[in-house]
Order: sequence, then structure tokens, then C-alpha cells
Amino acid sequence: MKTLITRTITGIAYLGIMAFAFFYSKYALIAIFTVFLFIAIFEYIHLAQKFPPAKNTMQRIMQRQILPIIWIIMPVALLIYWCIVLNAINIMVALFIILCMNDSLAYVFGISFGKHKLWPKVSPKKSWEGFFGGLICTMAAAWFLIHIPYFQNDVFINPYLWMGFTFVVIIAGTFGDLAESMVKRFANQKDSGAILPGHGGVLDRIDSVLFAVPAGFIYWVIASIR
Repeated sequence: MKTLITRTITGIAYLGIMAFAFFYSKYALIAIFTVFLFIAIFEYIHLAQKFPPAKNTMQRIMQRQILPIIWIIMPVALLIYWCIVLNAINIMVALFIILCMNDSLAYVFGISFGKHKLWPKVSPKKSWEGFFGGLICTMAAAWFLIHIPYFQNDVFINPYLWMGFTFVVIIAGTFGDLAESMVKRFANQKDSGAILPGHGGVLDRIDSVLFAVPAGFIYWVIASIR
């Protein structure tokens, strides 16, 4: 229960920072995500130092240079481009709400009913019960986004498109979470950092975002084609 309370408080603070970034000004958004980007890169460098020795030069370049660019820098750049240039801040706000809601609900369902592990070798705390509980409840909540004026737009014009977006974001976010768990296990580390109580590091908090943003963007582009 103490862990849940800590995670909840940290999650609320995180959402508060995100709300400030999204609603105050585009410069605040760029500033916040630039800070997150540098912290996440620093955390990745710390993890990479714990990796087993690379077998060859190509593997070392992949681990130390290419992977952080593709995995961290490019998704954050796409997020800023999506919000600032394409003016889809309301879509990005929805994406963050979806991920945070799913994360919290999956955690609650997991600790309450979890018996079947999702991928025990990579993430022993995740369960199928938590995954489906979070997915179903979050998709049900997404049905109502079309009725909130702020989230009404020219792309997601009905609840089914919002639910499809929610499904894509949650699936991609789950893979992002598992991918970061694999990296941490490769480095033999529990968390990427300790800056966020109950969550670990910034990379632990945005791991799902790094996969969800590209997947959500592709869905948004496809949905906009009529």
C-alpha cells in the first residue's frame, strides 16, 4: 500500500508537470522535454556503463550511440514536432492520460488479481491480469474522450477512432516498458535512476512514451487520410 501511495503521489506530480508544459506555452513544453531528454540520456549512459563488454566495434557503436538516438532522442523530437509544428497538443495530452491511466490500473489489477506473469524473465511484476485489466478499463474510458470539447478534433471524429488510438498506444507503451526492462536486465540494474520516488528514473517513467509516440503518430496520420 505504501508503494502504491508513493507511486500515486509521484504520478500526480508528473501529470502536473506535463499539464504545465502542455498548457502554459510551447516554450515550456520544449523546455520540459529537453530536460527530460538530457536526464534520460544521462540515465542511459549510466546503464550502458554496466553492460557486458561488447563483442565487437559495431556492437559497441550500436549500444553507445545508435540505440539512444533511435530509442530516446528521435521519439522525443517527434513528440515536440507533433505538438508544436502539427499543433496536436490535445492528442498528446490524451496520449499521456491514456498511458498514465493504463499504468495505474494495470498496477492495481496486477497486485489485486495477478497470477499469470506476462514475461517473468524480463518483467516479473507484470501480469496478464494487470495488462488486460488496464487495457479494457482504459479503452472504456477512451469512449468518452469524443464528448470532451478539448479533445474534439478533425481526425478522431468518433469514439471508435479514440478507442483504436488507445489500443495502439497501450500496446506500444507496453512493449516500450518491456524493452526498457530488457535494457535494465542487460545492465543488471533494477531502475534507470532514483529521481522519481516509486517509479525510479525518468527513463523508467517515459519508457512507454518512447514507443507510444511513434506508434500513435502513425495511427494519427493513417486516421487523418480520408
